[in-house]
Amino acid sequence: MLSPPEYMQRYREIIVSSISGAWNPTTISVDRYLLNTPSKQQGIMNERAKLARKVLKDLSILRAADPAAGISVLVDSGSGAELRTFATFTTAATDQLWALLRYPFVGKGSPEAVSIVLQLAAVDLPGSPAIVSPENFQSYCDTWLGLDCNGLVGNYLRHVLYGVAWDDVSSSNEIGPDSDISIIWNRFSGTEFSHLGDVDPAQLILVVLVDEHGKVKPGGSSGYGHILLSGPGESTSIDGLKNKLGVDQAPAICTVESTHAAHQPEGRDGLFRGWSAYAESRAQAGVFRLLRGVDGPAIPVRMKGMNWSG
Repeated sequence: MLSPPEYMQRYREIIVSSISGAWNPTTISVDRYLLNTPSKQQGIMNERAKLARKVLKDLSILRAADPAAGISVLVDSGSGAELRTFATFTTAATDQLWALLRYPFVGKGSPEAVSIVLQLAAVDLPGSPAIVSPENFQSYCDTWLGLDCNGLVGNYLRHVLYGVAWDDVSSSNEIGPDSDISIIWNRFSGTEFSHLGDVDPAQLILVVLVDEHGKVKPGGSSGYGHILLSGPGESTSIDGLKNKLGVDQAPAICTVESTHAAHQPEGRDGLFRGWSAYAESRAQAGVFRLLRGVDGPAIPVRMKGMNWSG
């Protein structure tokens, strides 16, 4: 089973293939933070609708030659190349191909979904030209695609930890990338840590931002939240944190996240792996103060751990 850091790396090495051989397999990276704010929404939705119209047109063209034709994609699932053909395509909320296509435009796409967006956008048929050429895959990603915090964590939990197939985006009630953070927290099958001594770095640890009352912030329309995962077995201690965390020395776990905060020393947002030091909150049981390797102060969080068999 992939660890969270290994899964995060997959977003930085996404292979985009062509079933027809129109281009050689191309490796791109989707590691910038994307939160679908109102100021960005219209352009993103227009581009997503443009791709949907193209796929519908491509399917019509293919069926004119072969009534049984579908939309075929070739993805690297992390365990090898997989061919998948979708017999139909609609923009209904329950359509699996449409879910795979729309999620990367709102920060929720898996590596496989990102690959599908690019390869279908690059299909060049008579009467239906490509939206993007392979040499421009990376710039297209940088302009239109990205990942938010529960996009990274939700995809990992759904498709790696709980083993839901990559092409099953929305048909079951499992944790997913579009789940509220509070839902992910409640469904995650781990044990909540109450005190510093409970934290076991050997476990897979889920970390969520909480409000001033110690309640998990769900994110979405209710306001920003945040969610992270640990790299099981990675731990250290960090000195000199009196001013930032209130203690001279604190234990730390290695965490992965997608964040709008600037990484240090890179000074950029997006996917980040780094040490997160933690200390107990004196005011609230089960609440910890977490200091990440990004710009900003320590944040209040809750943590759950589950045994990791890797």
